[in-house]
Amino acid sequence: MPTIPRKLPNASLAEWNARKPTAHLARSHMERVLKCAPPAWRAAIGERIAPKRAPIVAALQTDAEFLASQPEWADAWDLMQAVADFEDEYGAASMWNLGDWEICEMAEKLAGEADELDDLCIARGESLAARVDSIRMLIRCVGITEDKPIQGEPAIKRAQDAAWWRKRLRVHVSRIVEAGAIGLGLVHKERCGYVSQDGLQRRQAQLKRNAEALGRTLFRNEAGQVYTLRELAELGTANPVIRGGELMTRIRGAEEYADARAHVGLFVTLTLPSRFHPVKLGSGGRPVPNKKYKGATPRDGQLWLRDMWAKTRAALARKGVKMYGLRVAEPHHDATPHWHALIWAEDEAGALAIEEAVRKYWLSDDGDERGAEQNRVNIKRMLKGGAAGYVAKYIAKSVGHLALAEHQDVVNGHQITLDFGDTNPRDAKEPGAGFKSVDAWAATWGIRQFQTIGMPSVTVWRELRRVTRDQLELFQLEGDRATVRAFQACHRHAELRADWRMFMEAMGGHALPRKRWHLCTAHRTPEDGQVNKYGEPVKVGRIVGLRAQHGRMCGRWLVSRRIAWAPVISEQAHASQAVEGETTAAAGQAQGGGTPPARAALPRAWTGFNNCTARITGELARELFPPSPHFKEDWCKPETVAQFRALRAMQATEAWH
Repeated sequence: MPTIPRKLPNASLAEWNARKPTAHLARSHMERVLKCAPPAWRAAIGERIAPKRAPIVAALQTDAEFLASQPEWADAWDLMQAVADFEDEYGAASMWNLGDWEICEMAEKLAGEADELDDLCIARGESLAARVDSIRMLIRCVGITEDKPIQGEPAIKRAQDAAWWRKRLRVHVSRIVEAGAIGLGLVHKERCGYVSQDGLQRRQAQLKRNAEALGRTLFRNEAGQVYTLRELAELGTANPVIRGGELMTRIRGAEEYADARAHVGLFVTLTLPSRFHPVKLGSGGRPVPNKKYKGATPRDGQLWLRDMWAKTRAALARKGVKMYGLRVAEPHHDATPHWHALIWAEDEAGALAIEEAVRKYWLSDDGDERGAEQNRVNIKRMLKGGAAGYVAKYIAKSVGHLALAEHQDVVNGHQITLDFGDTNPRDAKEPGAGFKSVDAWAATWGIRQFQTIGMPSVTVWRELRRVTRDQLELFQLEGDRATVRAFQACHRHAELRADWRMFMEAMGGHALPRKRWHLCTAHRTPEDGQVNKYGEPVKVGRIVGLRAQHGRMCGRWLVSRRIAWAPVISEQAHASQAVEGETTAAAGQAQGGGTPPARAALPRAWTGFNNCTARITGELARELFPPSPHFKEDWCKPETVAQFRALRAMQATEAWH
């Protein structure tokens, strides 16, 4: 790429004549920049450079006008400097504007270069440190973000893996190109809210690739049932409909828990200083460029919010103030993040302490700028019974309206009307599709949209739903009522839905340290010398169940009902049926645009028991052995008792003889 000079040639007249700025040279640089930039940027680039671009040749009418204008070389120089300024600020984004196939090719080449580089170091007899230095040099020359420190043999193996390069390059490309679009003012409510058009298309292409890959992959379980990975994913929290319902269940349960204890509820909205906003709203609500903006990305804004929240929580913990609730990260129309939080305090004094701490830290950075004290922090007291309604709109914007079809809220006896309107002009043809833009925004910048505060782990909740009922019998006999109650809270019984409030009470309450919750996840112990594919030691095994941390059953496990799955290699017929006609609808399903496909009930397994649960429930033993007092359910049966007594009498007679 030719470099634009930053200093006029002034060594001699000959050098000036050879290297002086010309209209042709300026136009060539301008055309090169437009050709390299994404198509959606070209109009914005012209508008950005136009104020500095004086006409190269003007039709002057009088000698006075000619003498008052600057020479042609000066106009060309001004245009070249404007182009150079643009390249300094957005040149990296133009260079990294790659399609996915280009990213895959680049990943293969970089993996091969890392392999060759390491082979060369080994041939030279260099040490491990020198080999790692060469890999570090390669990664940093490329310029991608390092997900882990470049240390030891695992770093070398990661650099030799095309899949690792592909993942890091996709993240790097999406973020740097999207940052360029935001800086150029292409993301706002009158053009593309939340994310640029290219960013949305990139996310939709990713979801389509994932859905097609899941639809082509078949797995068979122990009972011989064959499913595609897409069908299995739609049965869990990867399905936005299920994820949204679970979120609403947790919010409603937390609110019922708080209302039963007369806790004080706060609805908090937290925003960023104005320097994080690329666009501000001028007179009439029209977006205009923000002069204070210095190039911060939404990721930078999210890190600022996280840092201030960490300081706030630490300050409140030192004062002994306990709180719990949920926070939601949401984008402004210009992609700048802000937070909404439902927070409950134990009493009025705790609520006032939370308000004071939040205002203190949020106004500690540029707190004296105009409007900061009034707008940066907004705290309201929540009405009793209306917590779910406060955040339902924000959940719908992130997971889709179908997720909240059965989760409306009632406050003071009145049904809340939720406004699910979209702010993007591009969604006018597809009402209710704004959640796709929010999903693309969160995926591009790696922003966690929902996070609970001071509540029990949802992983324990999900694992407890996998536990079979017969495992609770011993806990019930030993008087561990908390575990039994938590198990009952997690499951739906006829018309009674799962109850998060009861689960919180059974787990010990709110705002507890991790070791004080009643149940925690149990992990399989890794084998000695077990490593991952990059040679790093595995320190924590997979989750296999739950473990009680308190009470008489402390240390006892509840084993999760997990099925062993194996990939299906030669099921071509089933694969063609699973993929046929689903390519277009795959992305919509991944976004929550429908419900999982219905599947007919399968016949009873040929073995007479369920392979996946027999080892835990004891069904295999009941099939193989006759009734006897060894089984708890047979203790009180008269026929079993009579049979047992006859057997004992016969054994005694044989022993006598």
